[in-house]
Amino acid sequence: MSTQPTSTQPTSTQPTPASAKNYAWYRELTGYHWFVLSVATMGWMFDTMAQQLFNLARNPAIRDLLGGNAPAGVVAEQAGFATSIFMIGWATGGVVFGILGDRLGRVKTMTLTILCYSVFTGLSLFSKGVWDFNAYRFLCGLGVGGQFAVGVALVAETMPDRARPYALGLVQAFSAVGNMMAAVAGIILGQMQQAGAIGSAWRWEFLVGALPAPLAIVIFKKLKEPEQWLKARAEKKRMGSFGELFSDPRLRRNAICGLLLAFSGVVGLWGIGFFSFDLISSVLDKTFRAQGLSEGVSASSVTICFAPCSKRRFAPKG
Repeated sequence: MSTQPTSTQPTSTQPTPASAKNYAWYRELTGYHWFVLSVATMGWMFDTMAQQLFNLARNPAIRDLLGGNAPAGVVAEQAGFATSIFMIGWATGGVVFGILGDRLGRVKTMTLTILCYSVFTGLSLFSKGVWDFNAYRFLCGLGVGGQFAVGVALVAETMPDRARPYALGLVQAFSAVGNMMAAVAGIILGQMQQAGAIGSAWRWEFLVGALPAPLAIVIFKKLKEPEQWLKARAEKKRMGSFGELFSDPRLRRNAICGLLLAFSGVVGLWGIGFFSFDLISSVLDKTFRAQGLSEGVSASSVTICFAPCSKRRFAPKG
């Protein structure tokens, strides 16, 4: 790739004219800006879809991989280990791919992160035991953690100044769409499993997570490195250096504040939001026992019917 900015790539450092403040932010975007925003948004959307697919498939996968008759406590314990391993991969990927994004380039690194989380999500369907399942989870987590960091940097360095916060907000907002896509996939595949059309739904859920892989090809062929990154590399600045980051008082303060805010958000999301399945299960178990639906019925053995399959809203599996 050429180290010189091309005339077709818009600059993101030009000041916004005062008269433009009366215009909507999106009117400042060119076709290339929209392309970058679309690619970064899809990258993060599919990233969150892969995360949510794991949450949906986690307990059924662990139960099957342990032989199908493992006690509920053992399944819950191993599911917790799998989640922890995934999160360790996420944290490691954020650091490693963040450095690579500075040194190798935003586009190449973003391509690697999307391939990483989609390919290893897909490979999870071939798991034979808990150990290889957790290995795939760690490798997938590397891509999940790295994609957001490099995607945000790409958007921030490409967008015009005035449009930047709106564009970054839009990228994050589409994470909800990724969560909904995973939920729809889980509902459809769960119903197909109940109908006997497929085997274990959790394996097919991981296959759905592999679908974004072709997006990496589009990114590699069509995107250009931001001018700010090209300029910094041409000036031979130290890129991807933690020493430089924490040696400057202003950068150090901002980095620590950002780290603490991000840490709080991730802990809240995974500690509450992504373990909502387990929280809901405890509520449903009490409901089923109180209603006396049937002996041995629990939240882990019940699916929610989204079609009028019976007079009851909840129907036991099998």
